[in-house]
Formats: sequence, structure tokens, C-alpha cells
Amino acid sequence: MKKKNFQDGVKIMFHNKVISVIAAGMLMAGVSYAKDLANVDGQVITEKDFDILKQQAPNFDFNKLTAEQKSGLINQKINEILIQNAAKKAKLENTKDFKEALENIKQQLLINAWQHSIAEEAKKIAIPESDLKKFYDENPARFIQQEGQARHILVKTKEEAEKIITDLNKAPKSKIEQRFSELANKNTIDPGGQKAQNGGDLGAFQRNQMVPEFGDAVFALAPGTYTKTPVKTDYGYHVIYLIKKGESKKISFADAKAEIENMFKERNFQELAQKKIQELRNNAKITIN
Repeated sequence: MKKKNFQDGVKIMFHNKVISVIAAGMLMAGVSYAKDLANVDGQVITEKDFDILKQQAPNFDFNKLTAEQKSGLINQKINEILIQNAAKKAKLENTKDFKEALENIKQQLLINAWQHSIAEEAKKIAIPESDLKKFYDENPARFIQQEGQARHILVKTKEEAEKIITDLNKAPKSKIEQRFSELANKNTIDPGGQKAQNGGDLGAFQRNQMVPEFGDAVFALAPGTYTKTPVKTDYGYHVIYLIKKGESKKISFADAKAEIENMFKERNFQELAQKKIQELRNNAKITIN
């Protein structure tokens, strides 16, 4: 009897020891994942506090940052905590402005949640492959792989673009690119071009990266020439100068299928959302003064 109790006791001790080792390992793993980076009045800052950045940058990894970048984020978080604590101490949560702002955020989150539910519903809409293939066949220019490099001048009106083209028409052939660069630096409303002052140079790009109107105009040009009529897009009116372009290669339907399908899904979401909104309006009592 005593021997049996002794053996049982050893088993229990061994069992408890294993559990302790496992628990310790789990705790150590937890500490490794959520390493303490700073402490602000008792509030610990860990790497987990920066997980929200992954929403903007899915590949964000705190451990891959430089020491300077890590220090910058940590100090920013320290400031945020100090401000939050000061705001709580001053009871700013009870102010009218805070409550109104919080209510606005709640309303926006509700809208986002509704849009998400519609997006999930739209995903269930079947898209026949024949529709995808039809779009592919009817839009051949969208599925050409071709690299080019161009300059562009973006302006608000057609008249401004025509004036720039008239100016370019007067330039000697050997001076056209130089004159184009000067006019781009002076006239473009493209924020990147304004800041860079690089003569409107877009660098190398793929044809299918551009909106169709722009891409078609660019690759219809011969290197060293510019568009003789303004090119209209949703951004405004463009004058384009082609620096160089590579050979074109048609993208197969198999390679283009996923992109087309995503485009159809987005269209289905937009159409379904508009339909739902119209139904809500039809069932509501709305007065516009």
C-alpha cells in the first residue's frame, strides 16, 4: 500500500513538473513575442502595440526596422500614451467635442461594417468564365505587356494643353524634349512632377499600369514624338512625350483572368451597394429642404 502511494506520488510530482516546464516555455515564448520595449508610468509598450501598422503595410515587421526607426516609433508611442493619460486626467472624454467626434467615428464604423457585409454578399455572385473571356477579347489593348518611358504635362483644361502643344510645334526638332521638360516644370499640376522638377519624367512603366486613355496614347507614339492633341483622363488633360518603348507582348487569358475577375467583383459590389441604397431610400421618409 505504501509502495503504491509512493509511486502515485512520484507520478503526480513528475506530471506537475512537466506542466510547469510547459507553462514556463509558453511564458518564455510569450515574452519573446511581446518583448517589453518601454514603460510609461507603469504602462508597458511591446511590439504588439505596432501591429496596427500592418493594416497599412501588410509586410511591416518591427524586427526588420533600423535602430533609428524603432526608436522613432517607440518615442511616438510614448508621446501618444502621455497625451492619452493627460486627456483622461483632464476629463476630456466628457467634453462635447469628444463625444461628437466619438459618435462620428461610430457612425463611420457602422458604414464600413455595412459595406463589408455587402462585399461579402457580392462575392457570392457567380461570374461566368464566358463573361471574363468576352471582356478579354473585347479589350485587347488592356492586355498587352509593354514597357515604356515617357514625360507628361498635366493641366486642368483642354485649352491649356492645346497652348502647350502649339508651343512645342514651334520648337526645332532637336530641341523638342528640352522644351517639353521646361514646359513640364513650369506648367504641370501633377504633384510628383511639381515636386521633382524632372521635366515630367514618369520613369519606366508597364502599359497596363496606366489608365487605358493614357496608355493607348503613349504607345501609339514613336520615340521622340509627342501627342498632337490633348489626352483626357479623370485627372485632367495630358500632353505626352515618348522617350522610349519596348516590344509588345500579349498577356494570355489564363494570366489575365484573375485581374479581370477582381474587376468584375468590384463592379458587382458597386452595383449591389447602389441597389441596396436605392431600396433603403425607397423605404424611407426623406425630406430635402
